[in-house]
Amino acid sequence: MTADSTIDRLTAVGTRYMRQLTQDPEVRSIPLEDDAGVCVVHTVRGGGKIYVAPDESVLFVGSSMDFGAGLTEFLAGTRTPRERFVRPTS
Repeated sequence: MTADSTIDRLTAVGTRYMRQLTQDPEVRSIPLEDDAGVCVVHTVRGGGKIYVAPDESVLFVGSSMDFGAGLTEFLAGTRTPRERFVRPTS
């Protein structure tokens, strides 16, 4: 698997999770150094970030956490359980 296809795959995973939180998210993907995965950023105010590891485990952080702090937590192994990705009903 090429680096580009891995980035595309992980971006798709992060985007899929972001769609579970909000309708039609506007996202961009940032590849992480050392093949650690990608960060999918919801580019609207208050959107948040989803860090995606090569094994497709993820960490969601709110927009109030800066990129570096989220990355530190992600690299330390903090993850968001998949069942937490539920769109609010109200």
